[in-house]
Amino acid sequence: MTIKFNDVVKLAAARHTLPCVRSIVFDGKSAMCVAPLDWVVGVPCLQPALTEPVVVPVAAVQAHLLKSRHLVVMPDHLSNGQGLVTPFNAGKIDYSPVLDMLPKPPQGDAVSFDLELNALDRVLIAAGEQDIRYYLNGVLFDLTNGMLVGTDGHRLHCYRNRVPMAFKRKVKRGVPVSAVVEVIVGRDPLRWIVGSSSAGAKVTIWDAQRSEKIQNQSPAQILLQTDDAFVWVRKAIEGRFPDFARVIPAVTSRPVWMQIDPVKLADTMSAMGKVALLKSEGKYSWVLVDFGKGEVSLDGEGMPIAVNLASDLDGIDLESLADDLWIGVNAPYLQDVADCVTPAAQWRVDHTNCRNQSLLVTDGDFSGVVMPCRIDGPVKVAPVAQDAPEEPETAPAEPCPAAVAALVAQVVDKAQESAKKAPRKARKAAPVAQIVQAEPVAA
Repeated sequence: MTIKFNDVVKLAAARHTLPCVRSIVFDGKSAMCVAPLDWVVGVPCLQPALTEPVVVPVAAVQAHLLKSRHLVVMPDHLSNGQGLVTPFNAGKIDYSPVLDMLPKPPQGDAVSFDLELNALDRVLIAAGEQDIRYYLNGVLFDLTNGMLVGTDGHRLHCYRNRVPMAFKRKVKRGVPVSAVVEVIVGRDPLRWIVGSSSAGAKVTIWDAQRSEKIQNQSPAQILLQTDDAFVWVRKAIEGRFPDFARVIPAVTSRPVWMQIDPVKLADTMSAMGKVALLKSEGKYSWVLVDFGKGEVSLDGEGMPIAVNLASDLDGIDLESLADDLWIGVNAPYLQDVADCVTPAAQWRVDHTNCRNQSLLVTDGDFSGVVMPCRIDGPVKVAPVAQDAPEEPETAPAEPCPAAVAALVAQVVDKAQESAKKAPRKARKAAPVAQIVQAEPVAA
């Protein structure tokens, strides 16, 4: 996938209360759009005829592109170089506010590093979206501990060694006395740059370190550049990101773990999530994952998954745990984390209280946490004596309509066939990063 000029046009064409914002700025080298206001996006666009920035209404650009795919920007009109002329803005709109919003490199300290877009994609998928807790609607760049984190409160994805540990904490008598340097970058601009065809982005963060002594200090600004696009975040999300380290269980607290084919698991969760939505009439997509039995199910309908049980401790009897090694989860959440890992990933549960504790997935520098859902456990069939009288047939408490039952059967059948084909994962496995750490700066 490549970010193109048309992507900038679509973003600029979005409705906005300020007419001047529905425009594209050409500076001779790039085509930029400030429609989201808090962030500016752009793509390379050489226009040799321009010696200074020109603001063109997006309506004029769209009208021109309907007649010709060749776009030559002149100070007062658009051309295709073959006689077609499209004039624009004959003094009707004041575009000076748009020019004022163009990126201007700050004068403060900056931290620069290379970031894998695959890693950013895996973390971004777990970030909040329109959450009332606004600080969750983005990705955390922890420049003290070198962590990249995204969470919506129900799941968490994070990477170590993807951002530099550029700011050390001051320590007094073995106790940190300075704050961790963190920057929260909004979800929307990151989602836009992830669409680049480049493998990585050059990230530059200005004024990441906040000072309590400076009044009205400007928020951090972030620039992400790839070969085919850039996004300039004019201000980071201000707020206190939750202590994510407390949510990630220690591996030693979960000595029982599994190895599962992530591609087939993702396919299975996709199918069973649809089953759950059908049965709940679109209310939820919770399913039961029985690691001991090797099955994903809901109300007796299930699909098998291959699970290899293992333990870090020799004294644990895995066979005796099989009956209670299950957890209820949101199917799309488990599908997302399965898309982010390789077959070498370890899926760890708390074998002493599996159903009420989170699921921890580790794969190299990547960690994923999925919180449990309240759901009934596996149905256990009690043995019936041979001379026991037959129980009268009773109608189920919540009968499922025949049409829904037929659809559920179709979904399960199709999913079982597609699971055998092992479709390609949505996200490629990211190798362990070998980044050059920035020089530490005293916080």
